[in-house]
Amino acid sequence: MTDRGAHDPDRELDDALAALHLEARMSDRPLTDAREKLMRAAAEERPPASKSPFRRRGAVVGVAAAAAAIVGGAVVFGTGGGAPAQPVAQPSAQPTTAQQPTKRDVSLLSASQVLNDAADKITAKDPELKPGQYRYIEVKGAYLRGFQTGTPQEVVSAPVGYSYLVDVTYQTWIPEDVTQEWLERRASGDAKLIGSSMPASEVPAYQPMDTDTGERRGACGDFFPNSKPKKVCGDETDMAQPAFYADLPRDPDQLLAWLRDYTSQRGSSPSTMFHFGIQFLDSGIMPADLRGALLRAMAKIDGVKVVEEATTPDGRKGLALGLDGDQERRDLIVDPDKGEVIGERTVAKAQADYPWIEPGTVTGSVSVTTKVADAIGVVPAG
Repeated sequence: MTDRGAHDPDRELDDALAALHLEARMSDRPLTDAREKLMRAAAEERPPASKSPFRRRGAVVGVAAAAAAIVGGAVVFGTGGGAPAQPVAQPSAQPTTAQQPTKRDVSLLSASQVLNDAADKITAKDPELKPGQYRYIEVKGAYLRGFQTGTPQEVVSAPVGYSYLVDVTYQTWIPEDVTQEWLERRASGDAKLIGSSMPASEVPAYQPMDTDTGERRGACGDFFPNSKPKKVCGDETDMAQPAFYADLPRDPDQLLAWLRDYTSQRGSSPSTMFHFGIQFLDSGIMPADLRGALLRAMAKIDGVKVVEEATTPDGRKGLALGLDGDQERRDLIVDPDKGEVIGERTVAKAQADYPWIEPGTVTGSVSVTTKVADAIGVVPAG
């Protein structure tokens, strides 16, 4: 796996990324009144509330991860700050599901075979940084953003709201001495309406969330210094720091046992273990000698299947290996020819949290690349 990377999954609670699963008190006020409340409260910062057992960068996923800002009886889900704009005219076409990659016959392939073959082909080495150079991680993702309102009873039976799939790019520069200053830039791009409980003409135009844009700096990757709990540099429990991976077993069976223990507070289900395996691969700082062992460990997780051929947000093609759940399917995307993990995605199932999202809709996708930058803030060529 030569081109991988991501940013801090723990920041997902700080900046409210990945708002797939909300649990909040909601009111029965009309949607118009709720929007007016949101506009007045746009400058406020509210603590996120989560119901998902997973913490993800954006969708889930995950994987990185759910967040809600409760404002006057309305709930905004997404990455934090900002509020929906007043309703504006939308195209007459009704919301459609996100475009799916072209399918092919994968009936003769097993997930175990694909993952083990990918582990066999890994030739990546950890980058060697010269003085003044930085590890550069670029994440291109599409994340679920939107709005929901209703009474507690309606949340169960008939919630009201809409969902966008929004392109966001993250660029991160990490020094060789990780205790020094890191840099992160975020930019929000296109937004596609993928479902709503109301006519398309009544859906507000998407307004970028504050935490999906801007530039932030911080020693040891502490981009949100006011967050709680306080980020601790060198924390061995923080998957966004090298110390987390240093002492993990390199034997696949031992690593699988460790993964089961790590997820024990969440039930150690196959879907939970698979989710966190994807999160670790997405860290961008996992040592090269650990990646193959993790792929072999994930090959032993029950229920993982080769789904179809898939394309990542940055245009790379590979095979999607997925594990079904009631609400969603988590996919790991692998380039079987190069042995590289090139991305991930989340696909809605029949019992998705938001009933206006059709089963089979891609509700989040991510591709990650890593390179060496000659200076902080400089994007490597190619």
